[in-house]
Parts: sequence; structure tokens; C-alpha cells
Amino acid sequence: MRVRELWIGLAAVAVTATGCAAGTPDARESPSAAAPSAPGVGESADSSNLSPQGRAARAVEQAMIGRHVTAFDIEARNPSDPAQFHGQGRIDMFSGRTRAAATHVLYEPGEDPWFPPDVVVIGNHAWVTPDNSPRTDTATYGPTTYVGDAGAATGDLSVGNALQTRWLASPEHLAALIAHADHFRETDHAGRELTGRVALSTLAADPTGAFFYRPYAEASPGKEVSFTIVTGADHLPVSLDMTVPFRHDDTDHLSQYTVDPFSVKYRDWAKGGSITPPAPSPSPQWGGLPPRNDTTTPRPAG
Repeated sequence: MRVRELWIGLAAVAVTATGCAAGTPDARESPSAAAPSAPGVGESADSSNLSPQGRAARAVEQAMIGRHVTAFDIEARNPSDPAQFHGQGRIDMFSGRTRAAATHVLYEPGEDPWFPPDVVVIGNHAWVTPDNSPRTDTATYGPTTYVGDAGAATGDLSVGNALQTRWLASPEHLAALIAHADHFRETDHAGRELTGRVALSTLAADPTGAFFYRPYAEASPGKEVSFTIVTGADHLPVSLDMTVPFRHDDTDHLSQYTVDPFSVKYRDWAKGGSITPPAPSPSPQWGGLPPRNDTTTPRPAG
């Protein structure tokens, strides 16, 4: 059995093919993406003092925050990896930072029905609403479980996936990649393509994103993340694609992979209201109910 450590907020979770087990606590800040990660890209920075790379990071971050909300599709890691998940989500940036997310992501079980839970994360609080379709034969959600300390929810993989999803799609994450990148390139086409590589140790040292990058930095010392961000002429991201070095156990079928791929495809900018705690009869805030048992039909978000 292969064990894969994932940092979820304040604790490490050992994810195996059969479930989760609590690991050693990580004394770091709450995973709320509370402030811009990259130095010099915050609102207080003077644009005239920024490098072209710094200005690019700030432009993307401020363009995203200026639209307040966005929806996206996300794919994380390789097929058959127990830590893999994919689905949809929305992030809420009304407060000027990425404080809230509504997610609809889950491990892909192959040919089996795919019923992700609806998870709302606001600050360090989470609300998990399961899809009961497999039991009720209808697209029925509920009841909702409240998690008062999402970062410490070491036994709840759905909360961990939601925290990772919120960080990966956030403007703080994209700004950190751009601002810290080596071999950075910005190419103008119909929009802009931003590419570069960032040392895992640098990303792991950022208190906001450390919960995601620290295990990678420890497993692959001296390695770099490679990324491509495509934006429109208005600096709003169209997509983020990145690969993170990770060496799997040689006895594992995943040893054919040397990196973990991640992809975020953005859409529906400024559509929909703020993400709020679920009502007693929750309506999924990632965009709508999925077509039951259909993993091929695109699921709306907005």
C-alpha cells in the first residue's frame, strides 16, 4: 500500500487507497489565503518600483480580485493516484482576497458513478454537504456537516480537496508563481502567455501556500514547479497549467510519472453572488446540481 502525505491546513494527512490517517500537526497559519503571497504585488506596492515580472503578477492578481467571483474546472494529479481529484468550483474575492470557495471535486473512480460533495470553505470554516444520489436514486443533497476548524479536519478528504482547490485557483497563488519565477517569459498573442519555473523551497516558505507545497519540497529537494498561465488582454486568467515534481515509489504503478500535473480552466467571471454558509436546505454554490450518474456532461457553474 502506497502512502502519500498531503498537508491539509494545520495537519498532515496520510492518504492511502483505503482512506485517511492523521499525521503530525504543522504549526503554521490558517489556510485562509489571507493575503497576497508574493512580495511587492499587494495593494500598497508602488507600480513604478516593480519589475516587469512584478507588474505582471500584480496585474493578474488585481484583475481577478476586481471581478469578485469566478468559476473554474480543475484537474489535480495523475489518473489512479489516490490523491487525484477533479471537478468544478467557484472562489469569492469580494473582500479583496480569496476568503471563500465552493467546490464540487472528488477522486475519479473510473467507470463508477461520480458524486462529489458540495463543500463551502470560508476562512478556516467548512460546510460539507454530501450528494445522496447513490443511496436515494435522486440528486438529493444533505444533511450539511459543519467543520469549525477546516485546517485540522485530518480525517475529511473532501475538506482537504476543497482547501487545495481554493489555493490552486486563487489570485494569491498565481501572483506567487509569477513573482517568484525564474526564467520568466511573457509572450503576447491574442492575449498573454506567462511561463516560468519556481523553486519548491520558495513556494514552501510562503506561509499561505506552505500547506500545499511543503510535502513536495521535502520529497523533491532542489526541484522546481513549471507553470503556464494564459490570460486575456485584460489580464484575467483563462487557464493555469503546472507540473510539480514528485517521485513515486518504484514498486508503485504510478512510478511511470515523475510529476504531478494540475490544471485550472477559468470561466464565468463576475457571475453569481458571494459564497455564504449553506442554508438549512442547501443549494450547491459551485453552480448547480450535476446530471445524475453522468460524468461526461459539462456541469454548469456561475
